[in-house]
Amino acid sequence: MATLNTQYKRVQENVLDSAHKIFLAGLGTVKTVGDESGGLFDRMVERGKDLEAQGKKELRSWRKELEKTTSKVEGRVDRLGERLDEQLTGALHRLGVPTRDEIQTLTRRVEELSGKVDRIVVAPAAPQQVFHVVANAGGEGWKVEAAGAAAPVAVFGTKDEALSAAREIARKAEPSQVVVHRLDGTVQTKFGYGEQVN
Repeated sequence: MATLNTQYKRVQENVLDSAHKIFLAGLGTVKTVGDESGGLFDRMVERGKDLEAQGKKELRSWRKELEKTTSKVEGRVDRLGERLDEQLTGALHRLGVPTRDEIQTLTRRVEELSGKVDRIVVAPAAPQQVFHVVANAGGEGWKVEAAGAAAPVAVFGTKDEALSAAREIARKAEPSQVVVHRLDGTVQTKFGYGEQVN
C-alpha cells in the first residue's frame, strides 16, 4: 500500500507540475501575443500611411490628366462653335437672310428716320383741346375741366356722369382728348377724338 500511496503522490505532483507548466505557458502566450501585436499594429499603421501617400499621389496625377483633357475638349468645342457660326452666317448671307446684328442696325436706322420724317411732315393743325375728368376737391363728386381754364366746365355727382359729359364735349370740340384720372389724381386712361391725339 505504501507503493500505491507513493505512486499516487507522484501522479499528483506530476499533475500539479503539468498544470503549473500549462498555466505558465498560457501566461507566456499572452505576453508574446501582446508584444508581437504592438509591433504588428505599428507595422500595419506604417503600411497604411505608405498606401495612403501612394493613393494621394495617383489621385493628383489623375486629376492633372483630367484637367488637361477637359481643357483640350473645351478648346475644341469652342473652335467647332466658331466654325459652325462662320459657316451658318455664310450660308445665310448666300441666301440673302440678314443676321441679327444687321436687323438691329436696320431697325435703329428706321426708327431714326421715322422720327425725322415725323418732325418734317407734321404740319401745324388746329390746337387740340384736352378735357380732364378729376375728383372734386374734398372728394365729393367729379368735374370736367378744360386744360388751361380757371373754372371747371361742369360738376357731377359720379365719375360715370362726368366721363359721359366729357366725351360729349370732346366730340364737339375735335380734335380733342379726354384724360380720365383716378381718385388719387393719377391718369387712368385717355380717349382721343379727331385726328390729333397724344
